Amino acid sequence: MNEQSNGWADVFMALPTPAYLLDDAGKIQACSLMGAQVLGTSPTALRGHRWGELQVDREVLARLEAERARLLVTGKPCSLELSWPSAEGIRLHTFQLAPVAGPEGASRVLVTAQPLSEAETVYTRALELEQAARAEVETAERRRSFLYQAMTTLFAHPPDPQGMYTLLAHLAVPDLADWCLVDALDQGASVCRMAVACLDPTLEERARALPRRMELRPDAPVGLMRVLRTGESELVPAVTDSLLRAAAAEPYHPALLTQLQAGSYMIVPLRARGNSLGAVTFVSSGSGRRYGPEDLALAEDLCQRASLAIDNARLFGESRRATRAREDLLAVVSHDLKNPLGVVQLGAALLLRERPNVPRDEHVHKHATRIRDASDRALRLISDLLDWGRLEEGRLPLETREVDASALVLEAVDSIRPLAEAHGLQVVVELPEGLPRVVCDRGRVLQVLGNLLGNAVKFTDPGGRVTVGARTQGDEARLYVRDTGKGIPPEQLSYVFDRYWQAKDSVSRGTGLGLAIAKGLVEAHGGRIEAQSTLGEGSTFSFTLHAVPSHEERVLHS
Repeated sequence: MNEQSNGWADVFMALPTPAYLLDDAGKIQACSLMGAQVLGTSPTALRGHRWGELQVDREVLARLEAERARLLVTGKPCSLELSWPSAEGIRLHTFQLAPVAGPEGASRVLVTAQPLSEAETVYTRALELEQAARAEVETAERRRSFLYQAMTTLFAHPPDPQGMYTLLAHLAVPDLADWCLVDALDQGASVCRMAVACLDPTLEERARALPRRMELRPDAPVGLMRVLRTGESELVPAVTDSLLRAAAAEPYHPALLTQLQAGSYMIVPLRARGNSLGAVTFVSSGSGRRYGPEDLALAEDLCQRASLAIDNARLFGESRRATRAREDLLAVVSHDLKNPLGVVQLGAALLLRERPNVPRDEHVHKHATRIRDASDRALRLISDLLDWGRLEEGRLPLETREVDASALVLEAVDSIRPLAEAHGLQVVVELPEGLPRVVCDRGRVLQVLGNLLGNAVKFTDPGGRVTVGARTQGDEARLYVRDTGKGIPPEQLSYVFDRYWQAKDSVSRGTGLGLAIAKGLVEAHGGRIEAQSTLGEGSTFSFTLHAVPSHEERVLHS
């Protein structure tokens, strides 16, 4: 028996590959000479030692030990590929684990390692890299999908900040957190809880027990207050007793972590346009997940996008409030100023009216004329403000119908000719035959032409010329006003249609809304308005209107 045992041990020792015989406790009973040599020792020195005592990568030993324990339970052999020392250095081996019956029924495990060939090693490494790359791509795709869904949800929601906070909290659960709390800075002096979401609805009572408002603490060493103060995210992979002790200076933070049974957490600031809006706290409790740098990066991406949505909602609210304030002001201007101005105009008209057999008082006539002109100008300013308000709100009504383009030009010229001639200007009309009819609101188009003609007369010196005309341009009619005035400097030309713009050397005291309103009226008709100018030679303003197809064109396309 001893001779057989010795013979078996000699054969085991002579195996050309690493081989190890383990008892039921995981201790090495026997080892091949090669198995000891690759570990830098002898079979005798290894005998009686456990796997965990070998000078090998701990993760490799842990996997071998796990497979050995499983084999003792199932009795089924198994194989796996692991890195193991060899004469050429660390390389991949195929490990085979098989049960071996010992004396008196003891369970033993035979572990043999066969080094892979160079080709097999390269193939295995390539396969591992491919699997890792595929896993990375899948993770990145899930991240993009999550962020896209979050963006779509946030920006599709009506622009209400409170709604944004609630959406953000529920977007984070359960993909990023078991608990999500959203806090906002209130007037810069305190913090207000805006929304809470929880993976387990039965735990909502805990959320209601949390404080809703807290005062800012500039000395907080960790937690929400520190994040709001510094604008830097906070990542804690594992909440420990030492962390809770360190946070004792800020009573709210450790109390929050304890109340939510936090195992890991992240706090990410909400910032937009350089301003702090608040912060989002992501808490892992019952799920057991541990946050790491990749989780933090995803949470920061989410909060960055949410900050834009929340800031946009705030700006929209401010804009709505400003619009309502402007509407109130315009209502006052329209009602409370136009009525007394009407009385002033009526009084001026009565003073200027010639009465039979009553000589005219030149002094009274002069001042009544000034009063009439001033009230007319004030009413024009009020009308401009009302028109601009309606244009900005997109509620300027248009009463469109078919109008002859030539008739529009001639009517505008007739209204401006007396003023132009009084300024010593020549008025020229250019109307070729065959001009089409156009679809427009006649009164509004005359308002545009009147504004352009008024500017041309105002900025053209006596002896100059103002040309008004129209021409056909494809399926449109282009109406234009050209003058021989001083022109507009090139650096100012791109601003002429901006609201409140006026030429730098202009002596006008108007609102600066005339050209902006003209642009809005033309665009409300679906047309375009343009300005061209050469300094010292004059300017040309033109705009387009949709033309009505002629009878022949309608027949051709029917």
